[in-house]
Amino acid sequence: MAARIHNNIVYGPEERGIPAHLSYGQLMYDGLKKGGDKVAQVCAETGQSTTFREILQKSVNLATALQQLGLKKGDVVALSSENRFEFTVASLAVMFSGGVLSTLNITYSPGEITHLLNIVKPKYIFTSPISAQNVQECSEGLSFVEKIILFGDYEVVPAIMYNELLKVHVEIDDFTLVDVNGAEDTMAIMCSSGTTGLPKGVELTHVNFLLLTEHLRYYLETSMAQRQHNIQSFLAIIPWFHAYGFITSLGVLAINLKVVFMVRFEPDLFLETIQNHKVNMATIVPPLAVFLAKHPLVEKYDLTSLNEVWCGAAPLSTEIQKAISKRIGIGHVRQGYGLTEVTMACCVDLSAAGQPGSCGAPAPGMQIKVIDIENGQRLPARREGELWIKSPLRMKGYRGDRAAGDALFDPQGFVRTGDIGYYDENGYFYIVDRLKELIKYNGFQVAPAELESLLIQHPLVAECGVVGAPHEAAGELPTAFVVPQPGATPSEQELVDFIAEKVSPAKRLRGGVIFVEEIPKNPSGKILRRELKKFLLTKLKSKL
Repeated sequence: MAARIHNNIVYGPEERGIPAHLSYGQLMYDGLKKGGDKVAQVCAETGQSTTFREILQKSVNLATALQQLGLKKGDVVALSSENRFEFTVASLAVMFSGGVLSTLNITYSPGEITHLLNIVKPKYIFTSPISAQNVQECSEGLSFVEKIILFGDYEVVPAIMYNELLKVHVEIDDFTLVDVNGAEDTMAIMCSSGTTGLPKGVELTHVNFLLLTEHLRYYLETSMAQRQHNIQSFLAIIPWFHAYGFITSLGVLAINLKVVFMVRFEPDLFLETIQNHKVNMATIVPPLAVFLAKHPLVEKYDLTSLNEVWCGAAPLSTEIQKAISKRIGIGHVRQGYGLTEVTMACCVDLSAAGQPGSCGAPAPGMQIKVIDIENGQRLPARREGELWIKSPLRMKGYRGDRAAGDALFDPQGFVRTGDIGYYDENGYFYIVDRLKELIKYNGFQVAPAELESLLIQHPLVAECGVVGAPHEAAGELPTAFVVPQPGATPSEQELVDFIAEKVSPAKRLRGGVIFVEEIPKNPSGKILRRELKKFLLTKLKSKL
């Protein structure tokens, strides 16, 4: 993917064309119709499958039923569910009806769910049995919520049953999608990750989704031509309520790849699914990458069908990339970088040989600049600063908080990312860490992700997370939380010395090492450092 650098701004290749109708629902309708009787989705847990035509038929039926129920263009419909067949049908039905889909993270607390419901104000809420009780309790007393629609066969809360709505039958060719203004109309409200406070609702338009899907097509075509292989099946393990999982899985369906999805990560099932379904492509997050690189279970399975592994959501170390490539015989793990506010993928490493440690060059139509966090100047190659991105993929804004959304844009239309990184002479980007998560030790900035990438190289370390421990004189002391490998018992001093040999004095683990059973992460695989800090503060207070 060619990049051009001019006046310290890195430009991606020319933007891709999209359909003139500017309706993502229409793109999905056409793609599903083209897929016909080919298998479109397979549930890894049950082995059940469905075809493109069956998805389209159910989506048309449900869209009609929703409109009969009272759904109008612009109405918001929330969806709280794990990955399952109904998730896709409900999403498409809302799109076909001109509605606005808002996905809710099923791991959110009641407070977070109530917060989001009050932002997006859904007219209807789809829910699965596992989140139904939470949704029902959080929506009580909210006058704007008219109906809850329940997946499954049993009425675990008072609701309209999804299966009853599907009984409305409409011929596919007789159905007409509600017309939309794709450049202006919001198609989905995706939750920001919420790793640094209460989540926000990111408004994305039909054009945002159309462009992203065209970019995905471009990435796959480029990669297949490079590596001379074919991609026919895709493993979906990232939750669909998260923008990363939702946008990617819809995009590959639109271009007629078979999606094998998992409800949750289970080590044996994950590996067995790749082996038995001959999966060609998987999108993963760093904890899964570490599993593929280090877990002994991986050796027991045949993963040779995999020819594309893409990793996003957080930086992945060069060492883990190389370890996966060597272990499963894949050319290289492609890293990508994105954020919900710019419809996810901003960079993908599409180089033929791979750029270890890089998340790639800008996507088509992207401009990226790196800004000095002290003086606001644009920085040249190999100077670390905050990334700002300009693209047609930028969000419409934050739902219910226009001021917060506008504050992210500069006068030229660049979006502030909050991520620290740099680019090289060829326009390839390297992400260092989140601006808000940098540790300040005696005036030096220490990136937790850098220390984590070094710690994970230790053979006795399975997982780790690094945060700053408050210190009166120094500000913060780099402190590591470590999950040892099964049966291993590394000492604190051993790991402190291991890091000290590899870093400058400011980056040493002066706060020590705390051994834990697990590292808290959100569903997209990002380390919840705020949870580690809470634990750390509790531990420090207990010593006083």
